[in-house]
Amino acid sequence: MNIAENNNNNKIPNKKLGFVGLISVLLFTGGLLGWIKFQQEQEKKIQQSQALLAQACQTDISANTNFLEASKKVNEATRLLYSVPTIPGLGSQKAQTGLNNFSTCIKTVNAKENFFEAKRLSRKALTINKETTFSLQEWEVIRSDLGKAIDLLKTVPNDVNTYPQSQKALKLYQNQFQEVNQRLQQEQTAVNAFNRAEELKNQADKLTRNSPNLETLNEAESKVKDAIQIIKTIPQGTTVSQKSQDTILIYQDKIEGIRYLIGSRNLEPLVKLFSNFADSLDNKTEYQDYANKVKGLNKKLADLIKEAPTTKNHPSTKALKSALTRYNDALIVWQYCQQGKCPNSLSAGIIEFRNVLWIPDSFKIKNVALTKKYKVKETSNIFTQKFVQLNQVRSAIWEQAESDIQEAQGQI
Repeated sequence: MNIAENNNNNKIPNKKLGFVGLISVLLFTGGLLGWIKFQQEQEKKIQQSQALLAQACQTDISANTNFLEASKKVNEATRLLYSVPTIPGLGSQKAQTGLNNFSTCIKTVNAKENFFEAKRLSRKALTINKETTFSLQEWEVIRSDLGKAIDLLKTVPNDVNTYPQSQKALKLYQNQFQEVNQRLQQEQTAVNAFNRAEELKNQADKLTRNSPNLETLNEAESKVKDAIQIIKTIPQGTTVSQKSQDTILIYQDKIEGIRYLIGSRNLEPLVKLFSNFADSLDNKTEYQDYANKVKGLNKKLADLIKEAPTTKNHPSTKALKSALTRYNDALIVWQYCQQGKCPNSLSAGIIEFRNVLWIPDSFKIKNVALTKKYKVKETSNIFTQKFVQLNQVRSAIWEQAESDIQEAQGQI
C-alpha cells in the first residue's frame, strides 16, 4: 500500500516538470521567432531608407518641384534610420553607416529646406512699410516668425550651395528684425499712451458728475488737456493713429463742456444780482439810483469776463449783455427826459394825464425808433403829434430785460 502511494506521488511532480518545460520551450521559441522578425523589420527599414536616400540624392534639387519631392524622401529615410534601436545585432551600425554615406546629401537637403522654411516665416515681415499697421499681437507673431527664420538660416553650413543665398537672406532678415522690433515697440507705446489718455478722460468724467464745484471742474479740465497732449504724441503707422485723431475732437468737445460748466459756476452769483435788480424796478425807482446800479452791473460783467475767460462765450453772458443793453436803452431815454426834453401832459396837449412825461415817437436809439424796438403804444395830442409815455417805455424795456435774465438763469 505504501509503495503504490509513493509511486503515484512521484508521477505528479514529474508531470508538472514536463508541463513547465514545454511552456519554457514554447516561450523561448516564440521569443526567438519574435526577435528574428524584429530584426527583419529593422533590416527592412534600413533597406527602405537607403533606397529613398539613393533616389533623393540622385535628383537635381535645383528646381523647387524636384526639391520638394527629394525633401520628403530624405525626411522619411532619416526618420526610418533614427528609429532603428542602438542594440547590437539590430543593424544600428548599418543604419549609422547609411546616414554617413548620404550625409552630404542630407545636409544639403536640410539646408535648403531650412532656407525655404525661413523664407516662408519671413514673408509677412518683408511686406511691411511705413503705412503698414498691425495690432500688438500681430507684431509679436511677425517678430517671433522672423526670429525663427533667422535661427534657421544660422544653421545652414558654409559647405552647401545654398550658403551664399542664406547669408544674404540672413543679413536682410536681421535688418528687418530691427525694423519689426521698433514698430512693435512703437505700437506698444501708442497703445499705452492711448489707454492712459482714456484713463484721464474717464477720471475727468467722474469729476464732472453730481454738480461739481469750480475746483473740481478745473481739475477735470486739466486732466482732459493732459489727455490731449498724450494723444498728440502718438505717431502715425499704429492701430490707434486714426482713432487718436477722432479722439482729440471728442476730448476737445469734452473740454468745451467742462468750460461751459465752469462758466456757469462763475456766472451764478452775477445772474442772481441781475435777477434781484430786475425784481427791484418799478415806477418809484429813482433815476440816479438806477443809473448807478446799471453802471455797477456793467462793470461786474466786464470784470468777470476778464477774470474768468470761460464766461466770455457762455450763452448766459450773451443774455446778460442783452439785458444790459436794454437797461442802458432805458437809461438813455430816462436821461433825455431828465434833461427837460420830454413835455408833460399839459404841454403835450394831453389833459387827461397830468404830470406824465412824454417822448416823441420819432425818438430813436441807434437809429431804431422806440415804437419799433420795444412795441410801445403811441398817443396823439390835439395837434396830431404822436408821443409815448416814459413810464410805458421803461416798463417795456425792463420787461424784455427781465426775459433776458430768465434766459440766462436757464443756461446755468
